Amino acid sequence: MGVLRSQTTPFYVKAQMLNGTFKVYHPKPFELNSEAATEVVNLFVDELDRSGFILTEYDRNAIKRNGSGLFEQIESKNDEYITNAHAIFKRALNSYDSILTIINLKGLLFSDKDSISFLPYTSKPFYSPDIKKHMARIERYIKSVSLDRVLNTVDYDKLNEEQFYAKAREFSKPIIKNIKRNVQELLNNSYQYTESCLLNALAHRYDPHSNFFTDEQKQEFSKHLAVEVESFGFYFNENDKAVAEIGYIEPGGAAWMSNEVHEGDLFISMQLGNVIYTNEDFSADELQKKMESSDEKTMTLTLRKKNGLQKTVKLVKHKAASDENSVKGYILRGNGAVVAYMALPSFYTDMQNQTLPGCANDVAKELLKLEGDSVQGLILDLRNNGGGSMLEAINLAGIFIDEGPLFIYKEKNKKPALIKDINRGSIFKKPLVVLINEASASASELFSNIVQDYNLGIVVGQTSYGKGTAQQVIPLDTMLLINRNFNRLKTDYIKITNGKFYRLNGSTHQGKGVVPHVQLPATPGYSLIKECKEEFYLTPDSIVKKVVYTPHPALGIAQITQASQTRVNSSPDFKKFTLYSDSVNTYIGKMHRIALSRTGYLKNKIHSDRLFTGLEQALKGKNNVISCFNNSFDKKLYEVNQTVKDFNTRVIEAISQDMFINESYLIINDLINQQPK
Repeated sequence: MGVLRSQTTPFYVKAQMLNGTFKVYHPKPFELNSEAATEVVNLFVDELDRSGFILTEYDRNAIKRNGSGLFEQIESKNDEYITNAHAIFKRALNSYDSILTIINLKGLLFSDKDSISFLPYTSKPFYSPDIKKHMARIERYIKSVSLDRVLNTVDYDKLNEEQFYAKAREFSKPIIKNIKRNVQELLNNSYQYTESCLLNALAHRYDPHSNFFTDEQKQEFSKHLAVEVESFGFYFNENDKAVAEIGYIEPGGAAWMSNEVHEGDLFISMQLGNVIYTNEDFSADELQKKMESSDEKTMTLTLRKKNGLQKTVKLVKHKAASDENSVKGYILRGNGAVVAYMALPSFYTDMQNQTLPGCANDVAKELLKLEGDSVQGLILDLRNNGGGSMLEAINLAGIFIDEGPLFIYKEKNKKPALIKDINRGSIFKKPLVVLINEASASASELFSNIVQDYNLGIVVGQTSYGKGTAQQVIPLDTMLLINRNFNRLKTDYIKITNGKFYRLNGSTHQGKGVVPHVQLPATPGYSLIKECKEEFYLTPDSIVKKVVYTPHPALGIAQITQASQTRVNSSPDFKKFTLYSDSVNTYIGKMHRIALSRTGYLKNKIHSDRLFTGLEQALKGKNNVISCFNNSFDKKLYEVNQTVKDFNTRVIEAISQDMFINESYLIINDLINQQPK
């Protein structure tokens, strides 16, 4: 019989089911020994408290104690380890709650003698050695967030010192209240949370893309907007640090069309009219409700990108109808050819019915529209595209090749399978440039590999993320797979890595990334966010399989690369960008100590604002040759609604100012000029 209610199932049963499934299907299962158990426990402690504000170092050591015997306990049907770990975690939560109450009652005092330290970007959190230092650290954190909030107000510079601190103390109340609410939610579900973290750590020990999640976690937010509903086109999610982030972007919505908002971006604030909402005041659910219930048509959204950079984006509500393309094609004109430009932020499909057309179909329809503008080539922008549907990547490749093998797919204990484009004929046969960056992953990399293998075009940008694996979501209790309606049951799930991708020559981009034909300057911080930086990532290998295919004639890559390097090296815009990029890398790579006072925080704000605003401005090329226009078909549509027209104008302006798109335009011009006349 399958296990239907996860709440009544002992931890060891779930762990046995997880390990059993991974042993059968995972490409590289590990030996369940004491060394691996210690590694799982280390991951578990990090999962429990990623902020360092719940557990002290003493608590962490107590949870780690006897962890090397975890697998022996699981095998012997003993849940002593997780019972003890839960007791320690629950005690720490209660202690955290009490500390917050004390801080709230006594109020905050600010002084130049008091300071807070921020660790270098991607550093692991610091944990307090004892309870006294723990309380002081939490208090310093609340002070810092409160001071930040004051600096986010419109008239902060008009406040004198006394008013400034009064405002900070005022902000501290809802900040503490919100943290206490999150703590209470954890206390109410402390065992389930502890168990979920330990099972997730167990999955992560196999590889960083394998997960465990409960039914509640799987269903925590809907990914579908109602048809013809005005919205800003994104959903909030709450990450494991209880911080709101961008959880999902609706294809074709305002956030999608801006190409400046991406899944995983951390939320800082949103301004709707004269009201500013921040993460400290509201949960992700509350922020979602505030956004959806607002009558405001415009939003100023402030985010922190994955590389630590802060980004402010202006969005305008509009309707994203189901019969409307989610991909939009634009026209670029400069001192050369007429070129089409499309941004594809993800390889989307209808997850409820994958037989319905997805992004590849939308790209194909948009290409047919663009033929009316006599375009001579296409720039496909896959920057920050973290992947999505493998089938859509296959279908997209089919637009550009006639027929033939695309890549090799390998599952454990199965022969390598050659995945082919079965639809004869290609829609687009003109020069192609694919623009990628360090955050382009999975299906984006799969498609970029195909472009390189077939000489379909030139891949431009930075070396990509390096994810060459595939995952499948199945119920933890695999016996439920025989029940076709298992999705209706309340059960736990696992996302398991069960396959690997290889290029037609048998090599892989796993852990290495796709190396573009033409390298452009790197984005600050992104070099630190790579598959190969993840703990227990699957190391790259290769396979031998004879593959017969007919690539297009070789392109003049060497000449085009040399021409691009010459332009970039002599470009004032790229020189300015590199200067700011180096400064930002230095800034995020070292520890900062900031005085917890009006003077200290103002000084830091002026410095960081100058740095990050300078970088954002440096990304806007002052010497770009391109101008961006709507295609002839869409031009009339944007004349109807003034609000949508204004948003469209900003999108076009952003494309025109993007120095990387500008260089891609110059590269595709060189490629077009190589073509036989």
